[in-house]
Amino acid sequence: MGNDKNIIPRDPRDQLFFVFLCTGIPFAIFWLGAVVLPNYHQEFNDIVLYHILLTLFIVYNIFHNILLVIKTDASGRSSVLPSILKPNWKYCSICQVNGPPRSYHCHYCNECILKRDHHCKFTGCCIGYHNHRYFLTGVSYIWIGALYGAWYNWEYTFNTIDLSGLYFFLTLLAPHFSWLFGGVTIWGSIVATLHTLGLTTLTCVTYILILQQTAIFNGQTQYEKKHGIKDYDLSLSQNIEDVLGTRWTLVWLSPMILSPLKGDGIKFLKRSEFEPPKDL
Repeated sequence: MGNDKNIIPRDPRDQLFFVFLCTGIPFAIFWLGAVVLPNYHQEFNDIVLYHILLTLFIVYNIFHNILLVIKTDASGRSSVLPSILKPNWKYCSICQVNGPPRSYHCHYCNECILKRDHHCKFTGCCIGYHNHRYFLTGVSYIWIGALYGAWYNWEYTFNTIDLSGLYFFLTLLAPHFSWLFGGVTIWGSIVATLHTLGLTTLTCVTYILILQQTAIFNGQTQYEKKHGIKDYDLSLSQNIEDVLGTRWTLVWLSPMILSPLKGDGIKFLKRSEFEPPKDL
């Protein structure tokens, strides 16, 4: 469900996160390809080709999913909402619409979002019913890329810093102090800083994925998770399909793969109404 909104976030704080995302990933690729890789391989071979193809696959899935997160309309503007307030619905005085259950108004986006999960600062838009799939797969590939980069960069970092044991890890924690006190060269300080930034990114993305996984597996949005609401916890497979669609096992290959959602973002089955399929 596309719309015509700009890719650049409107909020200045979101813009900073967006610029960090869009410049940080290309810089990490440049660093690994131009600085780290030549230390392992002095000539082009099958292993180098493998790293290039793997990197392109990861980057494609990151940025294409991010683009679809932004361009997919997560609001209820194109949905037919009733003029009469239904039970368990709520009226939004800002949007002047009746909002269905699990929808909430976002003051950053200035609109109501269907099955709102949270507002993503890196994309400058809300994650809701229609774009949650792209957010989850995009973040998953950022995690894969961060893990791959940290692993591939580890040996080069260790050899460049050339300190053993506790001093090596202290340099990662405070590379500028190590340089000031003569523990490493200025180049070693730069290498340590970038590696620490990569490890920090990996840690933060791991935390985000854990939050997402625990909520999705229990059929919850982040709001419902915080407030202990489990009304929509149907079954593990159904909860996953409600986010990733009916072809959820294939969406990890490409955001271009169609994976229809069974609902419309307005009506949701509750646990008391759900009958799991029975084996005959």
